[in-house]
Amino acid sequence: MRSLFVILIFQFSIFNFQLNAQHADCNNLLELKDTIYIAKNIKGFGLKKEFSGNDLENKLGFEEEANSIWYLIKIPADGKFTFEIIAQDNDDDWDFLLYEHLNLFCKRIDSNKITPIRSNLSRSATTGLSLTSSQEYSGAGLNDNFSKYINVKGGEEYVLVVNNPKNANGTHKLILHLPQKEIIIKKEAEVVVQKPDPNLKKFKLEIKNKSTKQVLSANVSITGLKKETIELQDLTEYETEIVKQNYEVNVIAYAEGFMLSSFDYKLSKTRSVENEIIYLDKIEEGKKVNLKTIQFYGERADFLPTAEGALSALLSFMQTNSTIKIEIEGHVNGPDQSNTSAFKKLSFARALAVKQYLVENGIEGDRIQYVGYGNSQMLYPYPKKEEEHSANRRVEVKIIKK
Repeated sequence: MRSLFVILIFQFSIFNFQLNAQHADCNNLLELKDTIYIAKNIKGFGLKKEFSGNDLENKLGFEEEANSIWYLIKIPADGKFTFEIIAQDNDDDWDFLLYEHLNLFCKRIDSNKITPIRSNLSRSATTGLSLTSSQEYSGAGLNDNFSKYINVKGGEEYVLVVNNPKNANGTHKLILHLPQKEIIIKKEAEVVVQKPDPNLKKFKLEIKNKSTKQVLSANVSITGLKKETIELQDLTEYETEIVKQNYEVNVIAYAEGFMLSSFDYKLSKTRSVENEIIYLDKIEEGKKVNLKTIQFYGERADFLPTAEGALSALLSFMQTNSTIKIEIEGHVNGPDQSNTSAFKKLSFARALAVKQYLVENGIEGDRIQYVGYGNSQMLYPYPKKEEEHSANRRVEVKIIKK
């Protein structure tokens, strides 16, 4: 009996630790040290249910605290404050309340003597504060899933309570957009204000389901922004700073059940922020993707180093979608010439090279067919620029079985 009692105490202690570990109570706030935080497996309301029995029409409190996490946010500088809460599962419904972190905050919460300055209880997997919304509070149901930004001052503190009334063990990503201080450098009694570099610009990328327009988690390969290919896993949103100049960027994205897709962007010198949204289609038989970054040395079936990113993406796509079968189509550039046997042979060899790469990396050979079309299907029959000649030398991948 004594052993059973000890076991029960031990299990209860583990349960208590798990509830406290996810910061599910007012007296156990999670102080955020970074602007991006991934909250995993949010379950339960902690040791105390701070919100209960509220009317469904009440915009200032959760109807019932169910699966919650409490964040403490410290403001570094004056300006506008926004954030996004992005669910990993589109079936989740994340709601939030945002409070000023005043003295005796938890006692005010317990006695219901403090009102949130923003809330959003709408039925949505993605929510937050935005610069474009005009409403301060959003009630339950199908309403605007973003509320209005707030003007903040450096040194202020806020408490963000996030709750999932539908599902336990949900995961979300919290992205904070905080105003930043200017960096002041003192040099021989002279004060220099270091302002943001005007030569820097932001490149932002978001992935969505083409049919539903909902945020989608995908794997992404980006070439053209850095010297090396950028490989990103389970991405819904990406942002990076780059030097302001012309870039030619290729983005390949894929997810389970969705097409491998390739997109080209030419970034301009004039815009300070480049916002790109990629919409992915469901996999369907007969659909193709043009992987034009799979390039070869002249008159050979040997890959150029620049092909590495697209080949790796194709391999991961086949691994992620393990039941599909594909046809690899090889094409060559031969303007003003007939489709000779040499052209056909070269295009076959290049398509075969792609198949061999996949097979050598573990993909079953019977999932891959290949064909060479020579120069019979050039994208530019009369190319005038080098980019058009290059575009004719391509590999296309067609889905032949889902």
